Amino acid sequence: MKQETKRLYLENSYQVEFEARVVEKAIREQKPAIILDQTCFYPESGGQPYDKGVINGIEVNKVLEEEGKIIHILEKGITTESVTGRIDRETRFDHMQQHSGQHILSQSFYGIFRAETLSFHIGEALSTVEIDLRKISEEEVENVEKRANEIVLQDREIKSYSVLEEQVESIPLRKPPKKKGVIRVVEVSDFDYSACGGTHVRRAGEIGLIKILKWERIRNNCRFEFICGKRALEDYIRKNRILRELSNRFTVHERE
Repeated sequence: MKQETKRLYLENSYQVEFEARVVEKAIREQKPAIILDQTCFYPESGGQPYDKGVINGIEVNKVLEEEGKIIHILEKGITTESVTGRIDRETRFDHMQQHSGQHILSQSFYGIFRAETLSFHIGEALSTVEIDLRKISEEEVENVEKRANEIVLQDREIKSYSVLEEQVESIPLRKPPKKKGVIRVVEVSDFDYSACGGTHVRRAGEIGLIKILKWERIRNNCRFEFICGKRALEDYIRKNRILRELSNRFTVHERE
């Protein structure tokens, strides 16, 4: 079995540049692809999208995982054996905000309702999380949102570490891990413990704000649309602009 790709993002989610060696070349989706000995690029997995960026100045179109190896699908081929990669910093940090925000939001649902998270997805504009709830009131949603943002305002530490499978029982994981062997745990200090291989911020305060936009029934559960961080700020700016325009048009004060 060939050696798995070393995932630099597990050691430091904030690292955006790296050097690596090409260990294998392939074709994926009718495009040239390479496997490196190490990479900062996160592959699409666990509801989190792949990182954007370049390798030797060539655009990375997609990043996949196959049997422990990370596949970088490129716009065109690379001839050198040594490469320099750079991921898009803004996209990476956005994904970190959304993913860390989801952990806090999911634990808020679990803490109040003992309702588990069934699925999670980060989209281009908003994220979704499906919760094992048959119904929920607007007031209850507001309580969950307030609890989540209390953790953000407290600026709790968020850290990750690896444990052996036999050590998992000593950690109050929100959900049992899907994999065996060495388990990576992402901990929101004294609040949430989750088995996760994604990228996260170091402090909850970096998330800025967690905002639930809407929810709906799906498969006898509830699916919630939410945004965090810069996405939440931009949403507030847009909606506040609309409110001002309507207020000026109808000569009504914004708070009325």
